[in-house]
Amino acid sequence: MTTSHSVLSESNHPDAIERELSWLLKVDPLWRSDTSVDCVPLKKICNGSITEIANNLSNEWAWHGAPKRLGRRFESLLTALFEQTEQCKLLKHGLVVRDQKQTLGELDYLIQLDSQVLHLEVAIKFYAGIGSSSDRSRQQAWIGPSCQDRLDIKINHLLHHQLQLSQTEHGQKALDQHDLPTPDQTLGLIYGYLIQPWNAVDQRPEHTHDSHPAFWALHQQALKAMRHLSRPYSTDYGWTRLERDQWIAPYAGQATLPQVIRSLELPTQADCYALNHKQHAGVEKLRLFVMRNEFEQEAHHMLDRAHIV
Repeated sequence: MTTSHSVLSESNHPDAIERELSWLLKVDPLWRSDTSVDCVPLKKICNGSITEIANNLSNEWAWHGAPKRLGRRFESLLTALFEQTEQCKLLKHGLVVRDQKQTLGELDYLIQLDSQVLHLEVAIKFYAGIGSSSDRSRQQAWIGPSCQDRLDIKINHLLHHQLQLSQTEHGQKALDQHDLPTPDQTLGLIYGYLIQPWNAVDQRPEHTHDSHPAFWALHQQALKAMRHLSRPYSTDYGWTRLERDQWIAPYAGQATLPQVIRSLELPTQADCYALNHKQHAGVEKLRLFVMRNEFEQEAHHMLDRAHIV
């Protein structure tokens, strides 16, 4: 297939990719299936080689195109870390498990780390908390921007399907067909953001972790939310609308919009705005997700179906 070199976008510059890789290596997951600190494999990978990894990924994406979906971009970053670091050996990525012609699922990663073989399932998610503080202490009250996904549903799928695959008869058959060892351990990790309502007390479910200050507001409330959230900072700070492929790690550029904005475009689903200094590049202080005005009503319908309202 013929390929051509494309113009390097801000998100695909080596510096931006390196920031994403660094964030993955140091941040705590939003949720993990095993709460032991020592079980998080990315924190065991030395970050001394991430500059080279970032350069390689940037060149690859310039020639062949960067992943268009955020989940695929996240997966490419992870795979590059596992493939190009000495501390970890990637045995298999995306092992499909079938029952004859029916696909049962696939194993995200089979890696060797510290002489152990690990079956790793990983995802990046963005969940907005809705309802009262009491509601938001439950996994069911954390809803994806599309209102098609919920934290408790994702966790249950990880625990009772994805992480079980390598232990099933059909999973073992798939491992044997590729001369792969049976995993010593399974681990599910969800990275991403728990997005708090902009005008409510922070609350999150037990055994989850906030990696960075993130808030949400309906489009009709967004300008008020921006003024409220930026008030503790000087007028030297402003906002930047992030493209979707910039959502993974905190943004580290200069603000491109003023602190007080007069109008915002209606989001198709959700838009993300980061608060940064206007003259000096630095890591964002916080981010605000602007949701379509129908989001809250649709999200409450998901809560009704979960029988927790």
